[in-house]
Amino acid sequence: MPTLDVPPASPVKPDKPARIPVLNYHSITVDPGNPATITPEKFAAQMQYLSEKGYNPLTLKQFSDMIEGIDKGPDNPILLTFDDGYADNYEHAMPILKKLGFHATLFMSPGMVEDGYFLNWDQVKEMHEAGWDIQPHGMTHPHLPTISAKNQAFEITEARFQIEQMLGTVADIYCYPYGEWDTSTLRILKEHNFRYAFTIEQGMTTPSQDRLKLKRIFVNGEESIEKWRYRFEK
Repeated sequence: MPTLDVPPASPVKPDKPARIPVLNYHSITVDPGNPATITPEKFAAQMQYLSEKGYNPLTLKQFSDMIEGIDKGPDNPILLTFDDGYADNYEHAMPILKKLGFHATLFMSPGMVEDGYFLNWDQVKEMHEAGWDIQPHGMTHPHLPTISAKNQAFEITEARFQIEQMLGTVADIYCYPYGEWDTSTLRILKEHNFRYAFTIEQGMTTPSQDRLKLKRIFVNGEESIEKWRYRFEK
């Protein structure tokens, strides 16, 4: 019986490495002239845009699985992060994200709760139950390179401890206050087994980056929605 020449199977092409936009928000309020704030109306419009365009805001578990190549994740992934823990995140951001079914990550400083301007623990717990990942941003949001290694260690580890105790979760992903660190900071994070740390260095986040120096995309609340989306769609 004649044999048929069967061409060899084409090699399976691996999925492209993750390239994830990580948006960096702060306060959701009206404060003209402050680019770190965004009005509730503009924030709502941005979230509606993400929803209409099919973006999938990630949990930190989904994010880490993508970065580590464990799972390719959903189409159009995006990570929404909020720094500092302003009370207006609870008032304005949480209801919008909850309505859209969006996840988000909050980097908070436990030493600043209960003053009315920042979130209190009851609000943090409610946000966690609504699908927010809660992670440390230092106890008091210090300029880490200006304090001793001992004080840095306290700022970093005590913030993690309090979040874990209050929420019963693991809080091993850090965000540098003011985007600042030094060699002591990196050593402390490694010694205490922090998996990732986010900077304010601009750009998409990829697996090739140092896990303790991950990039994000700053959201300038004074920019138009066109400029905002250009930052992560270019």
